[in-house]
Amino acid sequence: MSKRCTNIFIFAFIYTLYSGDILALSSDKDKPMNIAANEVEMNDKKGVTVYRGNVEIDQGTMHVKGDTVAIFSTDGEVNKVVIIGRPAKYRQRPDNKPVDVRAEAERMEIYAKKQFVHLERSAKVWQGQDVFTGHIIDYDAKNDVVRAKGAPRTATKSGKKNDSRIRITIQPKKKK
Repeated sequence: MSKRCTNIFIFAFIYTLYSGDILALSSDKDKPMNIAANEVEMNDKKGVTVYRGNVEIDQGTMHVKGDTVAIFSTDGEVNKVVIIGRPAKYRQRPDNKPVDVRAEAERMEIYAKKQFVHLERSAKVWQGQDVFTGHIIDYDAKNDVVRAKGAPRTATKSGKKNDSRIRITIQPKKKK
């Protein structure tokens, strides 16, 4: 897969994960992209590129890290990106914001055309000190809708049920 396709993936991820005025630094797109992995398999015929083993993708303030990053495309356009890790991580500085936006989950799926992001298993999203956690976090940027689910409740060794609910922490706005 070409570098152009990989760039499309990065910008699609940024756009779908954070819509509106919380877009990533506009200057990031002008920065070189660096990709490091233990191995890569590119199959242009199938439109699939898979990076494996300590994958890191950097461009400007954007940083993606995972055990595996798979990019699926058709006719040079990215359809879906899957990032798997323990956890997979994403970080980037939005325009006009003093702090990075971060996300992590064991599995991240980004659907560029649908403008949809799915975070699964130990999902967390931070902007500054505000935190949103859950077993599953879905973000539909097209319709500006977030849906989240807690993990199924299971008994711990002590016999108590784990607390698997959604957790949201929003810091108070500072007075000027």
